[in-house]
Amino acid sequence: MKISVLMEKVYQILKLVYMANLPPKEVLMKIIGINGSPRLKGNTAQLLDEALQQAENNGAATTTYNLNRLNLKGCQGCYKCREIGREGTCVLKDDMNQILEEILSANAVVLASPVYMWQMTAQTKIFTDRLMPLLKPDYSSRLSGQKLLSIYTQGQPDLEKFKQYFDYVNAMFSFLGFRTQEPLVAGWLRDVNDIHEQPEAKENARKAAENLILADW
Repeated sequence: MKISVLMEKVYQILKLVYMANLPPKEVLMKIIGINGSPRLKGNTAQLLDEALQQAENNGAATTTYNLNRLNLKGCQGCYKCREIGREGTCVLKDDMNQILEEILSANAVVLASPVYMWQMTAQTKIFTDRLMPLLKPDYSSRLSGQKLLSIYTQGQPDLEKFKQYFDYVNAMFSFLGFRTQEPLVAGWLRDVNDIHEQPEAKENARKAAENLILADW
């Protein structure tokens, strides 16, 4: 065996030993990603992944939920989540209670949805309706300063077209107790992988993720 090959093998072994003995990487934040698109690998999912990957690069731990794959029923308007002894939980036995627990223990949420009929998707609307347990009986929030970034993708090239709706949704999240960031909007996205032709949109997602972690707002 050549000496150069042997040295390379020794180096790789020593590298593995060194990495195994490093102290655990400090986690700066816990971030929950919510994909509200029915397309699991479409433009919305890819832009969400771009943001979460950048968050991980900056020391965050991330978990992603694809709403279209979850068992989520619509809010029944029963107000059971406001009864003494049930505060903060939903009476429906589906996947939402796990997400509520994750949000309450997280530092931030990144919610991504394509625009359907001038609004968020049906999957995302069910999710937002089911956030009622985040409010106490006096309508104050159970949250503890969690940040929220909304990401919207749309076929419409005019990024201001649905701004009034995006602002309305941000106001709703503020009412729930989230500290909201300016929504990130990417347009002219019609085919599944159109986002590949928009490096600036990906860069905007990375910058928004960094701001979510580093900025004190």
